[in-house]
Amino acid sequence: MKYQLVLDYHLGEGALGPYLEGLSEGIALARQCRRCDRVTFPPERNCTCQSQDNLPASFGWKTLAGTATIVHRTDGLGGGYALARFDGADNLAVCRIDNPDEEGAYATLLATGEYRPAITVEISGEPFETVE
Repeated sequence: MKYQLVLDYHLGEGALGPYLEGLSEGIALARQCRRCDRVTFPPERNCTCQSQDNLPASFGWKTLAGTATIVHRTDGLGGGYALARFDGADNLAVCRIDNPDEEGAYATLLATGEYRPAITVEISGEPFETVE
């Protein structure tokens, strides 16, 4: 027997709602620990300061400029991807490159729209130096 099942539901974003909304609009919204001021983009669930208090009140949101430096890049049949450090963040982010034909050491966050929030960047700036 063949059945067609159609689901119409909404998954709540929970504590990451502001971050995901920011991505869809091209805004880099980072999480900042109120105890040690560490800033993470993408947001990390726990802080490295070993704070046992993982309550929403322990963290705040901070808007970053949305610019980044490319640390490493890889290109393949599935597109281009980069490991980048966003200006103002203390961690690294894995990003999809929107313009993989471009070479450069810098990137800017792009708006991804409402349905596919992801860290998507556009490459710009100086050519990326490869280490041999």
